[in-house]
Amino acid sequence: MENIIAWFFKVTNIRLIAGMCAIYLIFPLYLLPTIIDTGSVGPLDLLFWYNQDTLYQMFTSYGEAVRARYIIGLLTADLAYPILYGTLLAMIFAMLIKKLSIPFSQKIIFIPYIAVIFDLTENSILVFLLNTYPTKHYVLADTAGFVTAMKWSAILSIVMLLTYLVVYGMHSIKGKGQS
Repeated sequence: MENIIAWFFKVTNIRLIAGMCAIYLIFPLYLLPTIIDTGSVGPLDLLFWYNQDTLYQMFTSYGEAVRARYIIGLLTADLAYPILYGTLLAMIFAMLIKKLSIPFSQKIIFIPYIAVIFDLTENSILVFLLNTYPTKHYVLADTAGFVTAMKWSAILSIVMLLTYLVVYGMHSIKGKGQS
């Protein structure tokens, strides 16, 4: 694990983060809407939470062709997307700790991967449920909604932690300048 941490701190720089941000934007602006085109109903994984009733109502309204496309999207672009945003966020954590000399454990860079794990778990459950539709797996459908809520909660927590680190780092720099 120490080698991975050292690698992140070694390779992370503003140009790499900017390039990754550009690649990141391709996913929500083009790839995901194109591949996971669920029409006016929208994809489940953009909801904060849902239950089995909502999930199966949406599956029904998608129709067979959209459900098949959704599976393909979950197994392609939406498989790479969480790994990309998790790595981008880890690099942003590394950059903040490095540039602002924040005295936090360097292991903090792995926190974004909590959201990645929830996102990939959500995708796996949705692929199974879409693949077995119209058979209904009620407990698993409710679990999917819970995992989705955990993903969004993790992402919100990560954003809050990043904000805290920026404020803490800027305050530290300001305090050192006044000493």
